Amino acid sequence: MDQQQERQVEQQLRQNWRQIRYRILDQFGQVSTADVDSATSVNDLVARIADKTHHSERYVQNRLQELVGVGANQGDVSGERFGGGQQGQQGQQGQGQQGQQGQPFGSQQ
Repeated sequence: MDQQQERQVEQQLRQNWRQIRYRILDQFGQVSTADVDSATSVNDLVARIADKTHHSERYVQNRLQELVGVGANQGDVSGERFGGGQQGQQGQQGQGQQGQQGQPFGSQQ
């Protein structure tokens, strides 16, 4: 997944968190509300879900893309979680105007 797709996923999560969080909880039954609500980024959310469910991060990433309606499986087979480890800082620069970066997804409820 490229940076644009990651930003789209994060934007959809932040805009529609109340609806999407229920879909996430339904999809991944082992994950608690506290797990998903305290995630601060897409990468953090993927890592938390993968840890609790024992699914690969790639699997979780693809399921999240489907849940939020951002095109999954579009040629990125690198296996890296949303573009790699430094994505957390670099990819978030473009979303600073939203004023929500670094805040848990559940903080806006």
